[in-house]
Amino acid sequence: MTPKEQLIARALDAGFAMARIAAVGPIEAQGHYEAWLEAGRHGDMAWLASPKHRARRADPSLLVPGIRSVLSVALCYLPEADEARSLRLGRIARYAAGEDYHRVMKDKLLALETWIRTELFPGSGSLWYADTGAILERGWAERAGIGWVGKHSGVLSPAIGSWFLLGQILLDRELEPDAPVGKDHCGTCTRCLDACPTRAIVAPYQVDARLCISYLTIEHKGVVPRELRAPIGDWLFGCDLCLDACPWNRFAPPAREARLHARELDGWTLERFLGLTEAGFFELFAESPIRRADREGFVRNVCIVLGNRRDDRAVPALARTLEHDVSPLVRLHAAWALGRIGGTAARAALARAATREHDTQVHDEIRHSLSEAAA
Repeated sequence: MTPKEQLIARALDAGFAMARIAAVGPIEAQGHYEAWLEAGRHGDMAWLASPKHRARRADPSLLVPGIRSVLSVALCYLPEADEARSLRLGRIARYAAGEDYHRVMKDKLLALETWIRTELFPGSGSLWYADTGAILERGWAERAGIGWVGKHSGVLSPAIGSWFLLGQILLDRELEPDAPVGKDHCGTCTRCLDACPTRAIVAPYQVDARLCISYLTIEHKGVVPRELRAPIGDWLFGCDLCLDACPWNRFAPPAREARLHARELDGWTLERFLGLTEAGFFELFAESPIRRADREGFVRNVCIVLGNRRDDRAVPALARTLEHDVSPLVRLHAAWALGRIGGTAARAALARAATREHDTQVHDEIRHSLSEAAA
């Protein structure tokens, strides 16, 4: 077997569904990325626009001197949702339902990188990435032939759909590159655009993170704009709607990696999540990507989901949160949820809070919610 054949075989044996090689050189994705930044569509993710990150994405030799090839891999995760779990806890993006994918990918890619350095190319230089650094992962996956970038801006494969995670290993050895898919197979389909309740896919192949439910529930750390709270629906962390809508996912295979399967959260409910302390949050989600939202952002999301469900059984828990939570951000969204649920008990909780709340922004939300609840 050639070195490339050995490398691909080793990657597939490690559990990756696809493994392909890209040649190093300027890629079209760089121009798209710069235009996206210039339009401000990265929202609060300021690090993406830093000179250091932009330089590294444009020139991967700053990461691995003498880089000659990029190995791109795809790791599949569950293509089915656990609807019973979603009804109890809110909806969590499927990639985040199990163990943190960063940990899973790190174990696989680091083992593969070590084998490359010690056995395949002794003494060579290489570096792995899996949503962990300044590289254009989708661009390299597209060049390697994993798939094409679809209208929802994710990578689509004609062989495995799009329920997969991407990883790369940068190599300072030249390997025969694979051919790109070479054609956009989205055609006239607009199902992903139509499925997005916040219209974050502002045009085919163009996503404004500031409107994206995944961004709003994970990366955005502040107040969720009022007009976007209802469209979030019952998404607690992330969103799968554009992937659910894609007809290419009829080819998605079952997930082979058990660590990515949904973990149980026995005994937990949305109302119980409201009482999580900082320490309790990080203990509960110690091995989960949900840690990314932080306790404050996660409980904020819980409030939004409860408000959108409009179940008055949540009023006592939301009222306690509005009265006692240490975070003004959480209290603000608890007030919104109570206003959205409405009813005598919710209005009474809001009225009590209006006499005690000292944070101006939270007080304004309480007043607005009182008017909503009275309507």
